[in-house]
Amino acid sequence: TRRYAMEAKEAKGDAFWKQPRFAPKKPLQKSGRLNKKQLVEFFTKCEDMLLSADTCALLRQGRDEGQDVNALCVKWQHEMFEHLGIHRAFGVDSLKNIRINFPSDKSMPMLLMRFAKICQCAIMKSMFPAARAGDAPRRFKAAPKLVKGGTAKNGGRQMMPKMQIVKFFKICGQMLRNPETVILLHAADAKGEDLQKVSIRWQRELIESMGYDQEFGVNSMMLIPLVYGNDKALMMEMQLFQQLCQRTVQQAKAPTMLANSDHSKRRFKPKSGKMLNSGILPKKLYIKYFKEATKQLSSQESVEALKEHKARGGNIGLRSVQWQREIFESLGIQQGFGVEALNRLAIDYPKDKELHREMMKFAQACAELVKKVDPEGAKRAIEAQKKKFEAARRRQRGQMMPQRTVKGKIVKKKPASKPKPKPVPKATATAKGKAGTEGMSEDDMALMMMMMAMEEEKKKKGNANK
Repeated sequence: TRRYAMEAKEAKGDAFWKQPRFAPKKPLQKSGRLNKKQLVEFFTKCEDMLLSADTCALLRQGRDEGQDVNALCVKWQHEMFEHLGIHRAFGVDSLKNIRINFPSDKSMPMLLMRFAKICQCAIMKSMFPAARAGDAPRRFKAAPKLVKGGTAKNGGRQMMPKMQIVKFFKICGQMLRNPETVILLHAADAKGEDLQKVSIRWQRELIESMGYDQEFGVNSMMLIPLVYGNDKALMMEMQLFQQLCQRTVQQAKAPTMLANSDHSKRRFKPKSGKMLNSGILPKKLYIKYFKEATKQLSSQESVEALKEHKARGGNIGLRSVQWQREIFESLGIQQGFGVEALNRLAIDYPKDKELHREMMKFAQACAELVKKVDPEGAKRAIEAQKKKFEAARRRQRGQMMPQRTVKGKIVKKKPASKPKPKPVPKATATAKGKAGTEGMSEDDMALMMMMMAMEEEKKKKGNANK
């Protein structure tokens, strides 16, 4: 009681605690033990508060004013305790002792872990550019009625049903690959608009066109790793969608990897008629693409063309990617959809050995072409990429490593003094699905394929020597 009185006295003169966002309810409970109902109410109220549009706007404002956004979140949590009639210090102690106070109730530590993740999501959400559907004339019309909450059966109050999330990724991917999107982004860039904001606004509009409140939809996307972290297929869908969003904005600003829009200047001319740009790419088209790309990239004509391009100071990696995109359209496959199909091969055909063999041949052709033109440059690029992916895997292992607890205390495991180097992953369905590929650009993907192809080639030579 004396400690709580001293803290209250100190806080009275602290400007940070003045003008609370949530008014306290008196009297405040300072002793005894909080029951499950009280703590569940706290977690529920905090979750709604932290994921609200108001909190996101206040965190952005605080960040712009130089405030510590983490401290702001903690302040509001303390205020929420007192808003519910619980002294903030007593409430925090109750959270610290949740394992001790509920030794046989496994749901309580899980709720605490979820609460910690929600806090992280609130901070991350505030870091995205401020863009909302309705801030500008809509490209996509909202449904007449909007759903603003979920159910426990579908992942929780803050989650859209899983199938609706998958549907959103699909229709949003189609929107981002649409030629109209490229034209609109170029126009927005010419006006000096923030293209990331424009893209986010369209995504929010699509959420409302599906009949969901935009804030509810955004929260659903933010919470996918928390609710569906063990669903490898959905997590991979999310990563591919994030890559597509980044790629679309980057290419609108600097379309270096795109096949030349002037068809007369292309090495491989596009097929006439409508391009395939949605659905699952049929296996026969995958095979056709891999065989044609492998044939063309392995030709002496490609080697001479790249040498000439390099002599003029051009980037041979980018030119190779441009040819690969041209080959897609020469087969009637829209280039953006084709690139996405390569990334989706592990999802759509996870156990098809023939497809994976053809993909490896294609990867080896890419690697060999660059090696023939610039062997030293290829070696440096691949070594740099190895380090990048190893660092990404180490970070992911650190994030995924569960913390051991003994009597409510976290026991930190000391890192090994000399960690064993991990082997380079083979080109299997699981290799691309791991977090080592998170945030990869298209250039990264090309280098990764080269790296895998070279490692595979080394193994074959080693086996032949044996």
